[in-house]
Amino acid sequence: MALPLEVVADLQLAVDGEPISIEANGKRIIVDLASLEAGRRVLDSYPFSGGRGRQPMDRLREVLDIGGFTVEVRLRGEMIARMGKGARPGRISRAFNLEDMEVRLTPSLRAVARERPVATVVVVGGLFVLLGWALARLLRS
Repeated sequence: MALPLEVVADLQLAVDGEPISIEANGKRIIVDLASLEAGRRVLDSYPFSGGRGRQPMDRLREVLDIGGFTVEVRLRGEMIARMGKGARPGRISRAFNLEDMEVRLTPSLRAVARERPVATVVVVGGLFVLLGWALARLLRS
């Protein structure tokens, strides 16, 4: 049962110089990241970094359940993950064993492609070479 608690906030902060916006209105908390790297830095910091005892995501899940909250993580305004009451986990969530989290990979992949275009071309090119090799091998047999 959710507690009668609401959060109202409008925070602007920086992690290693990268801006992060946190907004909350009632039961919905939105964290907007400037880059995937900023999100990784936040997750690597305390209290999310792990350590002893229960896993940090388990603690976060419990707090969200108790308060009836939804946390939405966005990358430059596009939703990439949602956890809590409003989450609708799908195939990606099940594939990565993220049972209570809705994950959308498309915005993340687009962001990586914009941030690292050369690496993206190399990876996509490698995938095409691998696919061509697999098809050639399949046709020969």
